[in-house]
Amino acid sequence: MAPTSSPTEPPILITYRPGFLTVNENGLLLSTGLQARIIARTGRFVAYSNGGQSSVRFHTRPDFGATFPDPNPFNRGGWIYTSNSEAKDTGAGGVGAITFNKYGDVLKYQMVQKGTTMNCGGGRSPWNTWISCEEWGTRGQVYQVDPTGRRSAEKTVLGGSGGRFESFAFDVRNRNAPRFFVTEDHARGALRRFTPTLVNWTDPWNMLHGAGTMEYLVLQPWSLQQGRGTYKWVTSLSEARGNAANYYPDSEGIDVSGNRLFFVCKKIKQLFTLNLDEFTYSNETSKSGLFDGGPDQMSRIISNSSDILYFTEEGGRDAGIHGRNEDGNFYTILESPTYIDETTGLAFDPSGKHMYLAYQENGLLFDVTRRDGLPFYGTTLNVKYHNQG
Repeated sequence: MAPTSSPTEPPILITYRPGFLTVNENGLLLSTGLQARIIARTGRFVAYSNGGQSSVRFHTRPDFGATFPDPNPFNRGGWIYTSNSEAKDTGAGGVGAITFNKYGDVLKYQMVQKGTTMNCGGGRSPWNTWISCEEWGTRGQVYQVDPTGRRSAEKTVLGGSGGRFESFAFDVRNRNAPRFFVTEDHARGALRRFTPTLVNWTDPWNMLHGAGTMEYLVLQPWSLQQGRGTYKWVTSLSEARGNAANYYPDSEGIDVSGNRLFFVCKKIKQLFTLNLDEFTYSNETSKSGLFDGGPDQMSRIISNSSDILYFTEEGGRDAGIHGRNEDGNFYTILESPTYIDETTGLAFDPSGKHMYLAYQENGLLFDVTRRDGLPFYGTTLNVKYHNQG
């Protein structure tokens, strides 16, 4: 008798079509194949999957966020989403954290940092802590926050004597000389780089709280080639502030991918790309730039040609989430005809199946998923897209 072939799984019907805005749900206009639910609202208790609710209300003005694997052995496969609170009243800000199980159900909400003001941007550390930046006049600081809340949040040395700090990134390709970067959203805000003296990967938390070298970015434009030049790091803050005022004022989002550091200056709407190895840079408008530029630039960010780079939008009547793939195709993943607001807090869970985003002034946090159950397989870059309207 001839052997029979084993049964095969039927192919999954892919329904996600990025850019085809056909689904109206919870105030959002979504691409075909997406669905959205509201998981938190400012001022309300967060509903749990077991029918309970949080003991504290969801924070005001949710801003930048990220996800982290939950180390709790009783929640294997779960994750934690951290969300800054850019509350303007003194001491009313902080960081909130929502814990999910492996199915994406909400288990817990708590504030893992309290008593700060205007927690705006930040970033993930290489050891999975959250770095939260205060954008608070000349008094803002940069804090390290444990997403689980077990360890108290602690002010780092990155903020020095204070400022309007925006976002955090790192370059740890050389494990013996890790570099940590912070932007400052000020007309004279110098991008800073910190290199710790004591490098201890066994207890890395303390690397951001001890001695080290603080340096600041100085750009040196080429006179004959617009939008390009060299740069250097200096220890003089005053020199760097003067340089920032002339060439890169009001820096916001920052990220590192390989040997490239990207940061955006919101008022002049410029995207800067530093080559961390060759000490050269280029800049172009962030109205197009990274997202309307050539595919070769995208290849430096996206490692898989099937990936879409997702990014948020600052302002605009229909602010939403947009994307660009390696082939240069531009997509609007979702937008809102209802919430006249900026989108913030974009992050994916570790499996890539849940996309989190917030509408800040409306105080809404969304969980967006694909109806076909597949992951988004996208990467995010902490660079804000500036609406041209």
